[in-house]
Amino acid sequence: MLNQFFSPADNHRTDEYAGSIESRMRMGIEVVRACRRGIGKSRLLLYRHTPLKEGSYSLQESLLFARELVKAGVDILDISPASHEAPADMAAPFRQLGVPVIAVNLMDEVERAAESLKEGRADLVAVGRGLIADPLWPRKVQEGRLDEIVKCARCNEKCFGNLRKGLAVQCAQWP
Repeated sequence: MLNQFFSPADNHRTDEYAGSIESRMRMGIEVVRACRRGIGKSRLLLYRHTPLKEGSYSLQESLLFARELVKAGVDILDISPASHEAPADMAAPFRQLGVPVIAVNLMDEVERAAESLKEGRADLVAVGRGLIADPLWPRKVQEGRLDEIVKCARCNEKCFGNLRKGLAVQCAQWP
């Protein structure tokens, strides 16, 4: 929802939360400040942001927004998604802001996750659907048992499909 405030394509408001980039950043920054006040400095505060929306806002605008979010108290940036071609490519520019950056998108493919971290494009990787398909994914990767990983089929049938229906999240790959 907060990304919709930032996006001029989605934000059709006529108040102080729309229009200029400063106005579109306002809601996210206010939420971060309120959360920071509420949780104090001893807990980590993460913000998820889509770095680019074609026809709406640019990567440079996202970097400006992220810089302000960090000033407001964000400790970790979750930058989603990356392209299919280069893992964590969208996350990489945000590393200059001095907070850890999480890369998202197909990171359950071990090679993509490893490349993202090895090439310094991200500090962390998110393995969402891969962990639904195989909750032992991290252990299997750590132990080098890559051929035993139950891979996500990307069908969205029982994970996101069930979630949207208010049902328990499952995986079509489960027996």
